[in-house]
Amino acid sequence: MSKKIKVDFIWNKDLALQTSKLFYDYDMRHSAKRYVGWFFVALVQFGIVGALKHDSYGILYISTFLVIYWYYGRWYLRKRVLLSYYKKNTPKDFEVHFIIDEQGLHKDEKLIPWDEVTKIIKLDEGLLVQSVNDTLFFQNAAFESSQARAAFLKMAKEKGKI
Repeated sequence: MSKKIKVDFIWNKDLALQTSKLFYDYDMRHSAKRYVGWFFVALVQFGIVGALKHDSYGILYISTFLVIYWYYGRWYLRKRVLLSYYKKNTPKDFEVHFIIDEQGLHKDEKLIPWDEVTKIIKLDEGLLVQSVNDTLFFQNAAFESSQARAAFLKMAKEKGKI
């Protein structure tokens, strides 16, 4: 039986925003959503041609707005929604303790089995753990030691999550 790995951190608004931003950035670089932005850029090019050849500016205005929103406005809108939600529904700061073993990720009485973990993403700041229902972020400092982090990554790799 392998050693149990402890992950402890304090969940607060800053960590919630950091987690959301890291997941957002990762998702925008590694998912099919990035092609939507490219489509909007192509529309801008058609809009420019339409404006120059036919004196028609409609598609140029719409596509320019979509590009600005897609690349610059989405995160700020999402951030505002998260801050509003966090203010209304979540306590200010609370301690979170996970015990990770061969069964999965244990938090209090809740278990996230390894079968429900869809992917673990290694980042410089820590690890994003995507499960069927949640995305968790374990900062590097949340692990007891660098050996505990390495043991978690080894276990995740054995389970096919990396």
